[in-house]
Amino acid sequence: MGIRQENKTGLIIEEMQAAPIFNMLTANIIRSKAPITAIFLGVYKESILLEGDLEAIEDDITSYLNAQIRQTDMLIKLSKAFQWCVILPQSKEEEANAFLSRLFQGVQKANDWLFQVHQLAFSAGVIEIRNNEINYDELMLIGYRSLERSIRLGDWNIEYIEDFKETAPEEIRVSILEEDEVFSRILNMSLENLPLKRVDLNINTFQDGLEFLESDWHSSSHTHLVIMNDILPRKNGFEVLYNIRRWPNNKRFIIFMLTKRTTEEDMIFAFENGADAYLAKPFNIRLFEAQVKGTLERLWK
Repeated sequence: MGIRQENKTGLIIEEMQAAPIFNMLTANIIRSKAPITAIFLGVYKESILLEGDLEAIEDDITSYLNAQIRQTDMLIKLSKAFQWCVILPQSKEEEANAFLSRLFQGVQKANDWLFQVHQLAFSAGVIEIRNNEINYDELMLIGYRSLERSIRLGDWNIEYIEDFKETAPEEIRVSILEEDEVFSRILNMSLENLPLKRVDLNINTFQDGLEFLESDWHSSSHTHLVIMNDILPRKNGFEVLYNIRRWPNNKRFIIFMLTKRTTEEDMIFAFENGADAYLAKPFNIRLFEAQVKGTLERLWK
């Protein structure tokens, strides 16, 4: 069969050829902040199929399944007869349940000639993946075992694997641009002690805007939190803000402006030029921590 893509359907691929695509998807989970879900699907009691060309029947089922998935999905024909794996990128368990529900309804209503001719029933194993701690070979091993257990338990049984739902922490770079060394240390300590479930903060401090702009610290692909005073030597905070928002990859930067300016005009100017948060000095450090924590945790929602 090899690899093929039918019109307005997902990708059909053989088991031995799917590893590079799957590993690419899992490598992108942390960056995209979206899980992928694998459905291992098998015909329950294939012996009930009517006599005939079983290979042709299997091809017909493959085509039917492919017609039920999205163009972004991938259908893997497993090496064992009458078994498949559906990969749903950027999808949770709920999307897998919706797919299986549509499949069940299609069989029950016999709204396809395939189900009118053959008494088909399926069993399934579902694996939601929220980290990159599983490779393709491990997926196949776990998926096959899950499907075997599900088939033994009966038609339309679904087994859910929970082992890979734990979100791997994402490294987020933090830049503190503050001339006052004491206040800079306070901000640094506050962030280091902030309880965060899904992120690891990698913090660096700068005493002026030009030092930050001329560094290579900001050139990585990480999400980047910039906390800066508006008044800085050489390049001030608004000049740094102006530069960042003109970089090609500026959407990965979250910018907190710290300032003594409290007029509505100053706040409007900051927001219109790309600031994400605006804290007027003096401010409660707990308020600062709450805003940072809320902003970072929403990245995964």
